[in-house]
Amino acid sequence: MANKRKVINTILTTLIVVLLIAAVILLLIDPIKNYRRKKIVDNTVEEIKEQIIVPDVTEITFVVGKDDVQIEGEDVEFFGTPEEQEQQRKEFEEAYANLPDYVTLNCIGLIEIESIGQCDPIWDNDTIVDLRYGIGHHQSSCMPGEEGNFTLLGHHMRVEGVFFNKLIDVKIGDLVKITTIDGKEYIYQVDDRQIVDPIYLEDYVDADDGYGKQITLISCTYTDAGTMRIIVIGHLIEGED
Repeated sequence: MANKRKVINTILTTLIVVLLIAAVILLLIDPIKNYRRKKIVDNTVEEIKEQIIVPDVTEITFVVGKDDVQIEGEDVEFFGTPEEQEQQRKEFEEAYANLPDYVTLNCIGLIEIESIGQCDPIWDNDTIVDLRYGIGHHQSSCMPGEEGNFTLLGHHMRVEGVFFNKLIDVKIGDLVKITTIDGKEYIYQVDDRQIVDPIYLEDYVDADDGYGKQITLISCTYTDAGTMRIIVIGHLIEGED
Protein backbone atom coordinates (compact mmCIF):
# COMPACT_ATOMS: atom_id res chain seq x y z
CA MET A 1 0.00 0.00 0.00
CA ALA A 2 2.83 2.34 0.94
CA ASN A 3 4.65 1.52 -2.31
CA LYS A 4 1.48 2.21 -4.30
CA ARG A 5 1.05 5.59 -2.58
CA LYS A 6 4.70 6.37 -3.28
CA VAL A 7 4.26 5.57 -6.97
CA ILE A 8 1.14 7.75 -7.15
CA ASN A 9 2.95 10.63 -5.40
CA THR A 10 5.88 10.28 -7.81
CA ILE A 11 3.55 10.38 -10.81
CA LEU A 12 1.69 13.42 -9.44
CA THR A 13 4.96 15.22 -8.69
CA THR A 14 6.25 14.48 -12.18
CA LEU A 15 2.98 15.70 -13.72
CA ILE A 16 3.12 18.93 -11.71
CA VAL A 17 6.71 19.55 -12.78
CA VAL A 18 5.81 18.91 -16.44
CA LEU A 19 2.83 21.26 -16.21
CA LEU A 20 4.96 23.95 -14.57
CA ILE A 21 7.60 23.65 -17.29
CA ALA A 22 4.89 23.82 -19.97
CA ALA A 23 3.39 26.92 -18.31
CA VAL A 24 6.78 28.64 -18.20
CA ILE A 25 7.40 27.82 -21.87
CA LEU A 26 3.99 29.22 -22.83
CA LEU A 27 4.67 32.39 -20.85
CA LEU A 28 8.01 32.84 -22.58
CA ILE A 29 6.80 32.25 -26.15
CA ASP A 30 5.44 35.76 -26.74
CA PRO A 31 8.34 37.63 -25.03
CA ILE A 32 10.87 35.59 -27.03
CA LYS A 33 8.94 36.15 -30.25
CA ASN A 34 8.61 39.88 -29.55
CA TYR A 35 12.31 40.17 -28.67
CA ARG A 36 13.23 38.42 -31.90
CA ARG A 37 10.91 40.66 -33.91
CA LYS A 38 12.29 43.85 -32.34
CA LYS A 39 15.85 42.73 -32.99
CA ILE A 40 15.03 41.93 -36.63
CA VAL A 41 13.29 45.28 -37.14
CA ASP A 42 16.06 47.26 -35.39
CA ASN A 43 18.69 45.58 -37.57
CA THR A 44 16.54 46.23 -40.65
CA VAL A 45 16.28 49.93 -39.78
CA GLU A 46 20.07 50.18 -39.48
CA GLU A 47 20.54 48.44 -42.84
CA ILE A 48 18.04 50.79 -44.48
CA LYS A 49 19.80 53.85 -43.02
CA GLU A 50 23.10 52.60 -44.42
CA GLN A 51 21.63 52.07 -47.88
CA ILE A 52 19.71 55.36 -47.98
CA ILE A 53 22.94 57.37 -47.83
CA VAL A 54 24.35 55.47 -50.84
CA PRO A 55 23.92 57.53 -54.05
CA ASP A 56 21.44 56.33 -56.68
CA VAL A 57 19.77 53.65 -54.56
CA THR A 58 16.54 52.69 -56.34
CA GLU A 59 15.52 49.55 -54.47
CA ILE A 60 15.87 48.14 -50.94
CA THR A 61 14.48 44.67 -50.38
CA PHE A 62 14.48 42.06 -47.61
CA VAL A 63 13.60 38.39 -47.82
CA VAL A 64 11.65 36.95 -44.86
CA GLY A 65 10.03 33.65 -44.00
CA LYS A 66 6.34 33.48 -44.78
CA ASP A 67 5.44 32.13 -41.32
CA ASP A 68 8.09 33.84 -39.20
CA VAL A 69 7.24 36.09 -36.21
CA GLN A 70 3.48 35.82 -36.57
CA ILE A 71 1.38 38.31 -34.57
CA GLU A 72 -1.78 37.46 -32.69
CA GLY A 73 -4.86 39.18 -34.16
CA GLU A 74 -3.36 40.05 -37.53
CA ASP A 75 -6.38 41.88 -38.97
CA VAL A 76 -5.57 45.58 -38.62
CA GLU A 77 -5.93 46.08 -42.39
CA PHE A 78 -9.45 44.64 -42.61
CA PHE A 79 -12.13 47.32 -42.68
CA GLY A 80 -15.63 48.11 -43.82
CA THR A 81 -18.78 46.30 -42.75
CA PRO A 82 -18.48 42.93 -40.97
CA GLU A 83 -19.40 41.25 -44.26
CA GLU A 84 -16.71 43.19 -46.14
CA GLN A 85 -14.14 42.35 -43.46
CA GLU A 86 -15.04 38.67 -43.68
CA GLN A 87 -14.62 38.77 -47.46
CA GLN A 88 -11.23 40.45 -47.08
CA ARG A 89 -10.23 37.80 -44.55
CA LYS A 90 -11.17 35.00 -46.96
CA GLU A 91 -9.24 36.65 -49.78
CA PHE A 92 -6.23 37.02 -47.49
CA GLU A 93 -6.35 33.37 -46.44
CA GLU A 94 -6.42 32.28 -50.08
CA ALA A 95 -3.57 34.62 -51.04
CA TYR A 96 -1.56 33.66 -47.95
CA ALA A 97 -1.90 29.95 -48.72
CA ASN A 98 -0.41 30.58 -52.17
CA LEU A 99 2.62 32.53 -50.95
CA PRO A 100 6.06 30.94 -51.33
CA ASP A 101 7.94 29.95 -48.17
CA TYR A 102 10.01 33.14 -48.45
CA VAL A 103 8.58 36.56 -49.24
CA THR A 104 10.38 39.67 -50.54
CA LEU A 105 9.52 42.92 -48.78
CA ASN A 106 10.08 46.15 -50.71
CA CYS A 107 11.08 49.16 -48.63
CA ILE A 108 9.97 52.67 -49.56
CA GLY A 109 11.58 54.40 -46.59
CA LEU A 110 11.51 55.00 -42.84
CA ILE A 111 8.96 56.59 -40.52
CA GLU A 112 10.20 58.46 -37.46
CA ILE A 113 8.03 59.99 -34.74
CA GLU A 114 10.43 61.49 -32.24
CA SER A 115 7.76 62.28 -29.64
CA ILE A 116 7.08 58.56 -29.10
CA GLY A 117 10.55 57.25 -29.93
CA GLN A 118 9.50 55.41 -33.09
CA CYS A 119 11.62 54.56 -36.11
CA ASP A 120 10.43 51.75 -38.38
CA PRO A 121 10.67 50.56 -41.98
CA ILE A 122 7.84 51.38 -44.37
CA TRP A 123 7.01 48.59 -46.81
CA ASP A 124 5.27 49.19 -50.12
CA ASN A 125 2.26 47.09 -49.15
CA ASP A 126 0.15 46.43 -46.05
CA THR A 127 -0.20 42.66 -46.24
CA ILE A 128 -0.03 40.62 -43.06
CA VAL A 129 3.57 39.61 -43.79
CA ASP A 130 4.60 43.26 -44.35
CA LEU A 131 3.02 44.31 -41.06
CA ARG A 132 5.04 41.73 -39.11
CA TYR A 133 8.22 43.62 -39.96
CA GLY A 134 7.21 47.27 -39.90
CA ILE A 135 4.65 49.73 -41.19
CA GLY A 136 2.66 49.09 -44.38
CA HIS A 137 1.77 51.54 -47.14
CA HIS A 138 -1.86 51.26 -48.23
CA GLN A 139 -1.57 50.89 -51.99
CA SER A 140 -4.68 52.86 -52.89
CA SER A 141 -3.14 55.92 -51.22
CA CYS A 142 -0.49 58.24 -52.65
CA MET A 143 3.25 58.35 -51.97
CA PRO A 144 5.09 60.67 -49.54
CA GLY A 145 5.13 64.32 -50.54
CA GLU A 146 2.46 63.89 -53.20
CA GLU A 147 -0.81 65.76 -53.35
CA GLY A 148 -3.34 63.51 -51.67
CA ASN A 149 -3.54 61.13 -48.74
CA PHE A 150 -0.49 58.98 -47.85
CA THR A 151 -1.81 56.16 -45.63
CA LEU A 152 0.25 53.91 -43.37
CA LEU A 153 -0.97 51.00 -41.23
CA GLY A 154 0.76 49.25 -38.36
CA HIS A 155 0.12 46.99 -35.40
CA HIS A 156 -0.49 48.45 -31.95
CA MET A 157 1.89 46.03 -30.29
CA ARG A 158 1.80 45.40 -26.53
CA VAL A 159 5.59 45.74 -26.38
CA GLU A 160 6.81 49.29 -25.90
CA GLY A 161 8.76 50.72 -28.80
CA VAL A 162 7.45 48.27 -31.41
CA PHE A 163 5.56 49.64 -34.43
CA PHE A 164 2.50 51.77 -33.48
CA ASN A 165 2.60 50.74 -29.81
CA LYS A 166 2.50 54.41 -28.75
CA LEU A 167 0.52 55.88 -31.62
CA ILE A 168 -2.29 56.66 -29.19
CA ASP A 169 0.14 58.97 -27.35
CA VAL A 170 0.84 61.14 -30.39
CA LYS A 171 -0.42 64.69 -29.82
CA ILE A 172 -1.61 67.52 -32.04
CA GLY A 173 1.49 69.39 -33.21
CA ASP A 174 3.83 66.36 -33.12
CA LEU A 175 6.01 65.79 -36.17
CA VAL A 176 6.18 62.70 -38.38
CA LYS A 177 9.28 62.39 -40.56
CA ILE A 178 9.29 60.19 -43.64
CA THR A 179 12.65 59.46 -45.28
CA THR A 180 12.38 57.75 -48.66
CA ILE A 181 15.04 55.38 -50.00
CA ASP A 182 16.38 58.12 -52.29
CA GLY A 183 17.20 60.21 -49.21
CA LYS A 184 14.36 62.74 -49.48
CA GLU A 185 12.73 63.84 -46.23
CA TYR A 186 9.11 64.86 -45.70
CA ILE A 187 7.92 66.37 -42.43
CA TYR A 188 4.23 66.17 -41.55
CA GLN A 189 2.65 67.90 -38.55
CA VAL A 190 -0.19 66.16 -36.73
CA ASP A 191 -3.43 68.16 -36.70
CA ASP A 192 -6.11 65.55 -35.99
CA ARG A 193 -6.66 62.36 -33.96
CA GLN A 194 -9.72 60.13 -34.03
CA ILE A 195 -10.99 56.79 -32.76
CA VAL A 196 -13.30 55.16 -35.29
CA ASP A 197 -15.11 51.91 -35.91
CA PRO A 198 -13.45 49.92 -38.76
CA ILE A 199 -16.80 50.08 -40.56
CA TYR A 200 -15.94 53.71 -41.37
CA LEU A 201 -12.23 53.19 -42.04
CA GLU A 202 -12.69 53.16 -45.81
CA ASP A 203 -13.43 56.91 -45.58
CA TYR A 204 -9.82 57.55 -44.47
CA VAL A 205 -7.47 55.28 -46.41
CA ASP A 206 -7.58 56.23 -50.10
CA ALA A 207 -5.53 58.86 -51.93
CA ASP A 208 -8.51 61.21 -52.34
CA ASP A 209 -9.58 61.07 -48.67
CA GLY A 210 -8.70 64.24 -46.76
CA TYR A 211 -7.12 67.29 -48.34
CA GLY A 212 -3.75 68.63 -49.47
CA LYS A 213 -0.56 66.68 -48.86
CA GLN A 214 -1.82 64.53 -46.01
CA ILE A 215 -0.52 61.60 -44.00
CA THR A 216 -2.86 59.18 -42.21
CA LEU A 217 -1.54 56.69 -39.64
CA ILE A 218 -3.86 53.84 -38.63
CA SER A 219 -3.67 51.17 -35.97
CA CYS A 220 -5.94 49.24 -33.66
CA THR A 221 -6.48 50.32 -30.07
CA TYR A 222 -6.89 48.11 -27.02
CA THR A 223 -10.07 49.89 -25.99
CA ASP A 224 -13.17 47.81 -26.65
CA ALA A 225 -11.07 44.63 -27.00
CA GLY A 226 -9.10 46.09 -29.91
CA THR A 227 -12.12 46.43 -32.17
CA MET A 228 -11.71 50.17 -32.74
CA ARG A 229 -9.08 51.98 -34.81
CA ILE A 230 -6.96 54.98 -33.91
CA ILE A 231 -6.32 57.44 -36.73
CA VAL A 232 -3.65 60.14 -36.64
CA ILE A 233 -3.73 62.72 -39.44
CA GLY A 234 -1.12 65.29 -40.38
CA HIS A 235 -0.20 67.60 -43.25
CA LEU A 236 3.08 68.28 -44.99
CA ILE A 237 5.02 71.27 -43.64
CA GLU A 238 8.44 70.55 -45.10
CA GLY A 239 9.71 68.67 -48.14
CA GLU A 240 8.53 68.89 -51.72
CA ASP A 241 8.78 66.64 -54.77
